[in-house]
Amino acid sequence: MQLKDISVSKLNIRNSADEAEEFENLKKSIKEGSLIQKIVIRPSKAKDKYEVVAGGRRFRALCALHPETYELKDTDYVLYPDMTDEQALLWSIEENTQRLSFSPMEFNRAGLELNKQGYKDKEIAQKLNVTPHRLKRLLSLSMDFNKMPEVVKEELGKLSEEAIITDKHWEHISKNTDDKEVIKDVVDYIMEKEVSAKEVPSVVKMIEKNHQGQENFPVKDVPSQPAKDKENPMEYSHKGELLLEIKDGKNTLKVIGKGEDSEVPIDQYLNFLKHPEKFKCYVTFKLKIKPIE
Repeated sequence: MQLKDISVSKLNIRNSADEAEEFENLKKSIKEGSLIQKIVIRPSKAKDKYEVVAGGRRFRALCALHPETYELKDTDYVLYPDMTDEQALLWSIEENTQRLSFSPMEFNRAGLELNKQGYKDKEIAQKLNVTPHRLKRLLSLSMDFNKMPEVVKEELGKLSEEAIITDKHWEHISKNTDDKEVIKDVVDYIMEKEVSAKEVPSVVKMIEKNHQGQENFPVKDVPSQPAKDKENPMEYSHKGELLLEIKDGKNTLKVIGKGEDSEVPIDQYLNFLKHPEKFKCYVTFKLKIKPIE
């Protein structure tokens, strides 16, 4: 059996990109010795062709090390001539859940394939070792695929611990808005600020207000009380939202936060801003101005 006659089965669920250092270590290990764990193979539908059911990374490492005409040794693989689709799917899931978790999109694919095989949601959750609630969230990803920005698709193709946007982030985004422009801005904000999933609803609300022309801007992690020493510049900073509004015919910045609100004439801020148009960006900032006499 030669490498050129083998391909990775479509039922091999794991398709995340190989981590470079880890893959190089695997190649080195194979080159210096042999495969510690055999590749699981079954006949494919094409005549005299075979497909890898489990061991896709090991197969790719062999392909990287040898030409297409490389003849597999008996120690490289085990052949199951009568393996069914269901058995192939379960084998792939079992191997990968034991070795390493799936990405959200791989979970999605595995869940859908198990569903095709007749498994109920409870059984699928057990097979994938996830809660029923997360399974529901994971299965819904394919339904939302067309409205996901490309960066979300890329993030959901990574292991959750390596991604900025997880399936939980997307759940909150999709539940709170269907507006593609809002989704794009929310995603950009999450990628830049790396906010947690539980913060997503408030981010969506803030950006929706901005799209409606209410000009809300987040300000966070700064003290809410200004300095009282009149000899030194006063710090007008606050944890909350910065709202630009017109009051009594004048532009005013109103800082809305937990506990108390405060208002400051916009001119006092603009004196210390060379580029006031930056107020249209989602930025965290602290401004110092002299106290009003």
